[in-house]
Amino acid sequence: MNIALSSYRLVNQVTSLIAPSWTAKKLLLKFLTPRHSKIKAWEVKAEEKGTRFNLSDDISAIRWLPNDASDLNGTKGSKSKPSKKVLLVHGWESRATQMYGFVPQLLKQGYEVIALDMPAHGSSSGSTTNPYEFSQTVLLAESILGSFEVIIGHSMGAGAANIAITQGLASQKLVLISGPSSIENVLRRFARFLGLNNNAVNFFIKHAGDLIGFKAEDIDLITVQKRTEIPTLFIHDRMDYEVPIIESERMLPVFTNSEFLVTEGLGHRQILKSELVLNKIEEFIIGDKLPVSN
Repeated sequence: MNIALSSYRLVNQVTSLIAPSWTAKKLLLKFLTPRHSKIKAWEVKAEEKGTRFNLSDDISAIRWLPNDASDLNGTKGSKSKPSKKVLLVHGWESRATQMYGFVPQLLKQGYEVIALDMPAHGSSSGSTTNPYEFSQTVLLAESILGSFEVIIGHSMGAGAANIAITQGLASQKLVLISGPSSIENVLRRFARFLGLNNNAVNFFIKHAGDLIGFKAEDIDLITVQKRTEIPTLFIHDRMDYEVPIIESERMLPVFTNSEFLVTEGLGHRQILKSELVLNKIEEFIIGDKLPVSN
């Protein structure tokens, strides 16, 4: 831990003793205001291969089409429209182009691929957002574009897809990479990382619930998710220090038609570029695993 972060945590420790509620509110605003990193050259090239479009007034997205796909919104291709779609949902402080690693193999399989810029991320508008808004954006995509054969989510994007499933989102298959099982767990880890004491952490959770409109602990997917037979591939790295692997492990009993790929040494972000991961996802998607009928 560097000196600047240690000093920042120390200040938060002191102020959370003196004014726990005020400190919690201040840091909650920090959490809900995602930072924007500089766009990399490879992301620019990735975007150029697709077509940027507006899902709504606030939400931007990118569409990539296979070579034999029709011309949608100016995208190059032939006249046969793709019949199957994949939705990519990025994580917190990420963006649509950072999910491009999955695109080439999906296009080869004949899928139309759509990646969202979540609220206050990438080219979408807004300065603040929250995990619940992430999930509502996934539902918005389905309502406008129709159902997706596969949804691939990373980190908070995986959590958002999972929440959306509990609210009626339809998908034939799910790929959940390094995702949280509980939004409360996410909030608590962030608050403790910034140095808040237990009292201030509880205020942090309460203020988050007040802002979103319901208690954060009510978005614990183990509680709200009924047993589901949707074929689901969980992927998590043992050395993920942002979202611990226990988060995926907690969800396995609920997803009764699932597989679990555990990686070593990829952490939270490099997992998106792993050839092992990309090949496993391709194998999972083209496989004949289907929802179990009752």
